[in-house]
Amino acid sequence: MREFRFALLAFITVSAVAGIPYFLAMYTAGNLSISSNNQDWGGFGSYIGGVIAPAASLLAGYLVYKSFASNAHQQKLLLAREAISRLDLVFEKKLDAPFNNFCFGTEHHGRPLRIVIYALSNNEIEPTEAANKAILSLLHNIAIMTGSIRYYIGLLGEYPSAQKNTHWLGELERSYWIEKYSAICSRMVRIVGQSSLEKKLSAEELRSFQLVLGGEYGL
Repeated sequence: MREFRFALLAFITVSAVAGIPYFLAMYTAGNLSISSNNQDWGGFGSYIGGVIAPAASLLAGYLVYKSFASNAHQQKLLLAREAISRLDLVFEKKLDAPFNNFCFGTEHHGRPLRIVIYALSNNEIEPTEAANKAILSLLHNIAIMTGSIRYYIGLLGEYPSAQKNTHWLGELERSYWIEKYSAICSRMVRIVGQSSLEKKLSAEELRSFQLVLGGEYGL
């Protein structure tokens, strides 16, 4: 909106600057009154049209460009949100899926993976190498999702708006993911160990994990 106002002001300024020399020329020629001659007005129209038409074309082109840019930005937001929603749904299903393994005894067999993770983090059961690998793989996938979330938050910060500060949109989005995954992720990191996580993730994945979930692995 601010850029549109600036472009409109520039167009009005160009129009005024174009008209002033013409009236000055008429004034210096002794034409102090409004002419009733159609030829004079025809000449004035030709003059103004020749000067204003290019400026009007540039303004129209600029507005079309801004419209396409805004639509493209909106499309990026929608695509990023759809991708994040799909990943989120997959992780929700994994955490709530029954743990069909007898490695922790019959007590935990068939219980949701989320409950097993809590038990492992509370030292109620001893972790196994296979369980650690599975949890580390899940953390890796969540880190990949946080990369998408980080990209989405960046798009929110660049959203075309008359407001100068859109930072709160990103903070609101980040708060949602902290509330949803920070606690369970911090428990999973505690199980596999920080060093194992850092070896598994790339530097960019680790940075996204930290930035999105808050603090040091959401703790």
